[in-house]
Amino acid sequence: MNYKTFKNNTWINLSTTLPLKSVFISDGIVDLSVLNRSSKVIVQNMTNTGALGSGKVFKSTVNLKKYIEITNLSVK
Repeated sequence: MNYKTFKNNTWINLSTTLPLKSVFISDGIVDLSVLNRSSKVIVQNMTNTGALGSGKVFKSTVNLKKYIEITNLSVK
């Protein structure tokens, strides 16, 4: 496990073992808003790829490296 801190818009490795209290105090994250984990809705266009029986087929690719924490996908 790696313990990291977020400073100057980048993640910095602190330790591979549980850091001491003094390390948390001196190098911990001061502004927890950088860890904002609120829900976000992203609308993505789909491409009509033809017909399947009496319906239509649409497709789209989701970049899982860009959206690491996807917990739900829906199609409307």
